[in-house]
Amino acid sequence: MSRAIYEFTVDQITDHTKEIRELFLTLKNQPEFKFKAGQFVMLHVPTEAGKPALRAYSIATTEHDTKKFRLIFKFVENGAASNFVWALKGHEILNFTGPFGKVFFQEPPDEQIVFLNTGSGLSQHFCFLESKMKQFPNLKYKLYFGVRKEEDRYYEKELTELQKHLPNFEFHYVLSRASDSWTGKKGYVQHFLKETNYKEIPTTFYLCGNGGMIKEVKHQLLEIDGLDKSKVWSEAFD
Repeated sequence: MSRAIYEFTVDQITDHTKEIRELFLTLKNQPEFKFKAGQFVMLHVPTEAGKPALRAYSIATTEHDTKKFRLIFKFVENGAASNFVWALKGHEILNFTGPFGKVFFQEPPDEQIVFLNTGSGLSQHFCFLESKMKQFPNLKYKLYFGVRKEEDRYYEKELTELQKHLPNFEFHYVLSRASDSWTGKKGYVQHFLKETNYKEIPTTFYLCGNGGMIKEVKHQLLEIDGLDKSKVWSEAFD
């Protein structure tokens, strides 16, 4: 059975960094688009051959809006989707199928929720936070966001806004190529697992982004520390 094609209009384009572009999209041809936080859509990228190339992108905004969503894209050199998305000027109509994916927010939740992400992997975790902040406002949320340099940081305003609704939410940028003047965290997000005190606090982990990071974190949590696999959820963005 073929899936319905959802047409979305490009309402706004925001370039957060040289490599990160966000599209603000509004549904055009269907009454609504329903999804669960953590899911992704397939963008139909036009090709010269006629058959579109399909590329997956996690939805970056709340599941409670069935008319609009935002998508975050990381530029990939010579990537068909990157070339297409970076050529957009606004008001175009894009085709999507979905939703797809089974990485959902686990309920009832643990006392602590830890998000580790890199690049555009923030999109899935921001969706979780924005979707669940009214339902579970008092959980301990910790988010570690891995980028290379100071200028690669983005979404600080949006994450700070979430803190107004989530009193126990903290987020940290972790820079792998920080300048000498950077006073924040340096290295890789997986280096800061111990900060979460997960061996003493019931914790669920959500990992999204670089496959190498995910592999390393899973090795530590599942194989070395013996956490139950139901406490570690991941989606690789490579």
